Amino acid sequence: MEKVEPTMSTVQPADAKSSTEVGQVIDLPGPTGGKHHQHDLTKEDIAAELADVFEGGDGYTAREVWRLRWKLDLRLIPILWFNVLLPAMDKVSHATAALYGLKTDLNLVGNQYSWIGSIFYFGYLVWCFPSGSLLQKLPIAKTMSVAMMLWGILLIGSGFVKTFSQLMACRFLLGLLEAPIVPGNMLILSMWYTRPEQALRYGLMYTGLSTCFTGPIGYAIGAIKTTHFHIWQSFFWICGSMTFAYGIVVGIFLPDNPVSAKFLKEREKAIAIDRVRVNQTGIENKTFKKEQFIEALLDIRVWLMFLFNIWISIPNGGLTNFSPLIVKGLGYSSRRAALLTIPNGVVQTFSSYICNGGVFLAAKYLPQYHLRGVAVMFGIIVGMIAAVFLYTLPLTSYHSRLAAMYMSFFYLGPYIVCLSLVGANTAGHTKKVTVNAMMFISYCVSNIISPQFFIADQAPLYPLGTGAILGSYGLSLITIAVYMFLCYWENKRRDARDAAAGAVVHPDTDFKDLTDKQNLAFPSDSAQQHFRYVW
Repeated sequence: MEKVEPTMSTVQPADAKSSTEVGQVIDLPGPTGGKHHQHDLTKEDIAAELADVFEGGDGYTAREVWRLRWKLDLRLIPILWFNVLLPAMDKVSHATAALYGLKTDLNLVGNQYSWIGSIFYFGYLVWCFPSGSLLQKLPIAKTMSVAMMLWGILLIGSGFVKTFSQLMACRFLLGLLEAPIVPGNMLILSMWYTRPEQALRYGLMYTGLSTCFTGPIGYAIGAIKTTHFHIWQSFFWICGSMTFAYGIVVGIFLPDNPVSAKFLKEREKAIAIDRVRVNQTGIENKTFKKEQFIEALLDIRVWLMFLFNIWISIPNGGLTNFSPLIVKGLGYSSRRAALLTIPNGVVQTFSSYICNGGVFLAAKYLPQYHLRGVAVMFGIIVGMIAAVFLYTLPLTSYHSRLAAMYMSFFYLGPYIVCLSLVGANTAGHTKKVTVNAMMFISYCVSNIISPQFFIADQAPLYPLGTGAILGSYGLSLITIAVYMFLCYWENKRRDARDAAAGAVVHPDTDFKDLTDKQNLAFPSDSAQQHFRYVW
């Protein structure tokens, strides 16, 4: 039965245009009129102003929630999808350019091409923590928009480089500019969606479909006949122009947070905020909290995910940089090799949809079970089997090696599920920003290391590289198993404490910007526990 709505006058939240200044203490209207409790906006979540309007769902219907969720999906998910797709296309643009003479025209020798792949992630690594701080202090969407426009300009400039050192400098700066994009996406998802909803949307957002752009564009530029510039230069110019134009779109249409979302009515904002109350992770807080930063650095679950990201990203760093050259080494022309990279992204996307779709369905129909780790293990095992074939098949088995290479891209599904695990199991805004930065530091370390396994004189088999991919899948499997056990053990410990003390839900912890560890009990001398880990 649907809930009866109170009149709009009793639930209308404060006008967003009269938003309070930092440090101001305000009295908020309660759901039944009159004054509610006070909020110090310096210390609390940015959503605290609207957090108590509905008090956990009193006053709005299931249909309103359904309509709001569709409204959010149609606005946010396409933007976040392109936020991932365009950088994924741009950062491996050199791989397609290599098919058309980049290595020859820039006089690349030895392992210099491998360093072109690695240097990108040095820039990413340098800017991980500073960009995390910027995302906390500045409007998230506007920060991402500026980064993407600068990224586009720099990529266009990459088409004018003449030497190895110039391309290295451009690649380093490109990595620096990408640093806020994926962590920003993660923060936005955690603001708008409940934890069960996040898994599916992570899968929708993170795909490998960038190859569906790079492949056809790479094939098309092969038809260019000119003596005025090198063919590979046009690939940088096309991709850079697309990214610059899209950066403008992000700045206009992506909201920074639910409170400032202009495409929502005030009532919809309050419903959006009340919906994510169950996450116990808050929306956004602009105050840096040292204790949350330290907690992130001392949390063993965070370090397990750090290690997992290193292992699972080794296939990414190797295959994305070298797959076009591997395909060409099997005897295909440059143009055909460009097209034959498209299935790479199709397999990545299939992996993401299978793993994240499985998690979503399990959360919906089997909520009593924790199956995210099972989905991760499934994806790892598929990728591991493919890596075994890629490592053992002879060079003459062209089609079999091609199929094995495609299926080695199955790493994306496990990687995305674990990104959603990190978002779901981390509370407290400063801790979330810190952990996001740590996850992408590990991602950078992995992508710096992995191209170095692909030694030039081992082309096109690259036995050391394929062996590294196989080993990384094995280490990933062990690490996720340990993570699942620790989450299970901690939940059992908290359940036992609840059972012993007769715990009740305490609504005031939802937007107090508490971490997952701090939200063990509130107040501290009671056993009113809230946060549970998903695994």
